[in-house]
Amino acid sequence: MHYIGTKEQCEQYNAQVTAGEHYSGGTKRWADIRTHPEQEIWAIQKHNDYECDMELSELSEDWYPKEGII
Repeated sequence: MHYIGTKEQCEQYNAQVTAGEHYSGGTKRWADIRTHPEQEIWAIQKHNDYECDMELSELSEDWYPKEGII
């Protein structure tokens, strides 16, 4: 599952989880923020222990670029 929202919302969620989990060393953040290839929306993987008010959804196939797929 992923949270879908603005870039800023995703960055804030990433910072919240990262701080809450005390990541350090090789792990410096919770997750990579994904940009939709055709829309101005972003997504970040949901952590089981952290909720937020962004939309929660599975990413549909339109989130994945079709270039290079045979």
